[in-house]
Amino acid sequence: MLSITGISKTYDNGVHALNNVDLQISKGLFGLLGPNGAGKSSLMRTIATLQSPDEGAISFDGIDVVAQPDVLRRRLGYLPQDFNVYPRISAYELLDHLAILKGIKVKAERKEAVDGLLAHTNLFEHRRKAVSSFSGGMLQRFGIAQALLGDPDLLIVDEPTAGLDPEERNRFHNLLVSLGSNKVIILSTHIVEDVSELCSDMAVLGNGQILLQGNPLEVTEALRGRIWRKTISRHELEEFERDFTVISTRLFAGRTVIHIVSDSPPDGFEVAPASLEDVYFNTLREQRRKYKTAPIAPDTVSKEQ
Repeated sequence: MLSITGISKTYDNGVHALNNVDLQISKGLFGLLGPNGAGKSSLMRTIATLQSPDEGAISFDGIDVVAQPDVLRRRLGYLPQDFNVYPRISAYELLDHLAILKGIKVKAERKEAVDGLLAHTNLFEHRRKAVSSFSGGMLQRFGIAQALLGDPDLLIVDEPTAGLDPEERNRFHNLLVSLGSNKVIILSTHIVEDVSELCSDMAVLGNGQILLQGNPLEVTEALRGRIWRKTISRHELEEFERDFTVISTRLFAGRTVIHIVSDSPPDGFEVAPASLEDVYFNTLREQRRKYKTAPIAPDTVSKEQ
């Protein structure tokens, strides 16, 4: 169990990245959803002991993470959002080098671990190639391989599928699922489908605060019968935004499809099955209305339309 209590972080430039964050995360895949700038990477870096919080506590299976970062690091695997590699070194050599840094000193044990992880991530046949020549998906799979060195109990992956094509994204999903339920795995992302397809528990982070936490199916069920859709022309959008609570828009065949939230059926709309994307956008809308924050960035729209 990973317990996060009252975590706050303000950077030297005055940015309040985290504000009194509380989370309880059990074993299995946990999704952390939020737009760019919400504080996801700041939270991941804090859990991974790369920076200290200004306030609050983090514990993992009895380890005081803030006071004992070295103890946590022996049980941690981390794939950051920006994962760089040494140029002109093969996948096998680099993973072997990282295994030494991880503390696997015996050569035979190291070879077994490296071969096994390359096979598990479907990279064994590419083990002699320079990692710098890998595609984005292959590089992310190599990132998971290095994060799994030492068989960590806590695995953090930050925006792992951003920029991947659908085939590589699906392959990466299967890889995460294959890790099983015996680890705490935190998937930080702004892609709603990643969480809806993989995670049994999730939270939405916005402006450094937890806005919602729960099971994706349960939080989606709470909106059933309250989501309505209508296909309109683009020039009508401003009028509908003025008259209704529009939570999302998307293009389909050159026309604009809007989703609104309403307890009663509005004229001219049809009921739409609620999705986790609707939950996500409605949660951010309620936060913006409460705190009058800026609209979310365009790239927070779900990857698949």
